[in-house]
Order: sequence, then structure tokens, then C-alpha cells
Amino acid sequence: MAAPNAPNFPGGNLDDKSPSRKATVPNSNPTRIKKRIVVCCDGTWQDGLSVDAKWKYTNVLRIARMINRHDDRCDPPIPQIVFYQTGVGSQRNFYSEYIDAATGASLGDKVEEAYGFIANNYYPGDEIFLFGFSRGAYTARMVAAFIGEIGVLDRTDMDHFAEIFIAYQKRGKAEDKAEIATLEKTLAPWNSKDSPGKKRADSDNGKFSIKCVGVFDTVGSLGLPGEISLRTQQLRTIFGFRDTLLGEHIQRAYHALAMNETRTDFNCTKFQQTEAGRLKGQVLKQCWFAGSHSDVGGGWEAYDLADLTLTWMAANVEDILSLDVKYLALQLDPYKPWGELRPHNPVYGMYMMASTLTRKLPQALDDVTHETIHPSVMHQSELDAKVKESIAKEPTLVAKLLLLEEELKANWHCIPGRKVPDETDTEKVDKLGGSNKRPAHSGFEGLLAGIWK
Repeated sequence: MAAPNAPNFPGGNLDDKSPSRKATVPNSNPTRIKKRIVVCCDGTWQDGLSVDAKWKYTNVLRIARMINRHDDRCDPPIPQIVFYQTGVGSQRNFYSEYIDAATGASLGDKVEEAYGFIANNYYPGDEIFLFGFSRGAYTARMVAAFIGEIGVLDRTDMDHFAEIFIAYQKRGKAEDKAEIATLEKTLAPWNSKDSPGKKRADSDNGKFSIKCVGVFDTVGSLGLPGEISLRTQQLRTIFGFRDTLLGEHIQRAYHALAMNETRTDFNCTKFQQTEAGRLKGQVLKQCWFAGSHSDVGGGWEAYDLADLTLTWMAANVEDILSLDVKYLALQLDPYKPWGELRPHNPVYGMYMMASTLTRKLPQALDDVTHETIHPSVMHQSELDAKVKESIAKEPTLVAKLLLLEEELKANWHCIPGRKVPDETDTEKVDKLGGSNKRPAHSGFEGLLAGIWK
């Protein structure tokens, strides 16, 4: 797979003949300023470039717009390059909205696109950040896993990326030992310790190649009722990676989790820290918030709960990423006092026929998952008895607010008596199979109303 030798042109080296070409020859010892590459992967049906109201913004879109172009706290300022990726099924055509969104067929394409953006813009020493919500969170985590496997290819090695990508996809589905061995042989030049991509990404001598992964309620499955998704294993094992393990090449990971999500097919995929990651000083925080899936990731008209998760994420990364905090403050438009908005009912539409579960919440501190409960949960009018019992036994389960969270809590101003949209009327949801107002990303409206939220 080595790059071919340069052609032997008549008359000698072309660089010696053209003054203009000489000017484009890369300097072998340039002075470079490192940059930050930030990839933001949105959830299914999410296209932040076409939304027409602020309440329709997901937290991923708001993060993308919150990031300053430069970090002026540094000397010289560090450029921050943002790539916002729309979600699966966001294109305005029948296939995208009704087939692709239902099957997740283009999930691999999203991973390939996001990795390609990083590879095309990366220079050794740059910092990589990945953010995502729902399937976009899964996309972000798969991109991170890819970087752990093959590093960051340069622009010429990207000629081989399609072959590498397909080999990983085949490996994820392969069962025959001979086929697996053949695929491993194909991948060996790219995932070995001294592969070109890993050498390129290993700018700090074997410590971390990704600065941060921040995700909102990762859904590892298709996120559709089993009867509709048919338990498509090919997508559940798309690359053969163990998607729960947090790669030791990731310096920081943050995961906001939805306490009140009850749909079986939306069960969350938590991170698990490895011993190698812990010994390297890796930071993992997974925090539980009141709310269903879209309360945590954004998309409901009353988005108080999404503001809490967004503020938590921003507070955790503001020391390593320059954020427009004023923009964040302007997003606040609360209906209820801090932490008091009731979670939306996630079971509506087609999901009224689907199975449900109760998510497993932490009962004690765990040095593998590093789960805590956000203090805003304590302001809910209805709190599960088991949660209360766990907190009573282990008060340290409740996380402490960070400085930015404290500041925005102090500026949390709601209008007394403001009416919450009837989307939160649980009785109406139960009777009608859906609220009058769908979340911003209900792409099956009119066909499979409310299948994804």
C-alpha cells in the first residue's frame, strides 16, 4: 500500500523548472501554531442549519455555535476549527427521512465523513474534540475508537481509507475464522503500534491522541422498537469495536445521561474506564440528569432540562476550549425555577406499543463508570424512592456544581406563572399517542408519528 514513486519527467525535476511551483514547496521546518479540531455530531433527523426556532436547537448545535474561533487566552491565540455534522435522516427526501433514519443505514457514512474531516485538517500536535447526541454520540464515539485503532492518517494515506473502512465493517460482521484472519492481515499495517497514523497522532509520546469526547445520552442500538428495527445486528456491531470501553487514548470524557428515559430501545451505552486509562490520568465523568432522552440532548419547546446538561458540559470543558459564555447565557429561556421542570414523557406514538425498562442508576461510587447524580435532580417534585435511598446512603453520589454552573444558576430567571407548552401534559400524551407539539426532530410525522424522539 506504499505510495507510488514520483514520475520521472523529461528534463529533470519539475520543481527546478517552475518558480511558481518552488513557492508552493512545503517548508521542511515551518513554525506552526497548534489548533483545535472540534467535531459536533448531531442526532437523528437533526439539521441545525435549517431550524427556524431557538427551541429546536440541540445541545450539539449550541456547542458548535458557542465555540470561539480562537482561544485568546493563549499567546499566540489557538485557532479552533468546528465541523457540525447533521444527523442521520436529516436530508429532505423520502429515503433519508423514512428509510435511512429507520435503519441507520448511513451511520457508517457519518463516521467516515467525520474522520475524514479530522484527517484532512490535522497536523501533529493539534487537539481533537468530539461531541455528539444520541446516534450522533455513537458516531462521535466510533470516530474516537477509529483514531484509537489507526491514529490519524495523513492526506496521502487517506487514499487507503476506503479499504481500511470496509475491512473494519466486514470484521464487525464476520464469523468465519479464516475470513477474520484475512481481514486482520489487511488491517495490520494500519493498526499496529508503529503504523503511520498512530505515529502521526502520537505527538505526546504515547499518552493521549484525543483531548476530549463529550456526549449526550449515547444510544448504542438503533433507537427503534424491536419489532421495527428487527434487531439489526449488522449495525450494532458496525466495526467490531467494544463500544462501552473508553479508549486509553482519550484524555477526557463526559457523558450526560437521562434518568427518566424508559424506552428499551433507547437504553444508554455508558462508558467504562480501563485500568490503562486510569493509570494514565484519564478523566471520566458520567452524570445523571432528570429528563428523557430529548430533555438531555435538546429538541423540546420547554428545554430547561437541556440547559442544565449543556451548562454542565460547558463547565467541564471551558478550561480546555474557549467558549462564548454570553451566547450560552442568552440560550436560557426557562419555564420553571432551576431544576423543577418535569421530564417529558418519552413513551408516545409508536412507542406506546414498545417495551420499556427502568435505567440502572448508580447506588454507590464506581471507579469504572464514574457515575454521579446532578444536584438539579434534587429539585424535582417527584423523585424515585430508590434514588432517594441511594443518595441517603451515599451523599457523595450527588455531584458538586462547577463555577460556570453556579454563575448561570444565579442568572436563571423564569417568569412566574408562565405556562409550560402542553407537550408536557402526560395525560394527553397517554391518551392521544403523542403531544400536540412534537419534538423538533420528529421526522416520521404523518407516517410513523413520533417513532424517534
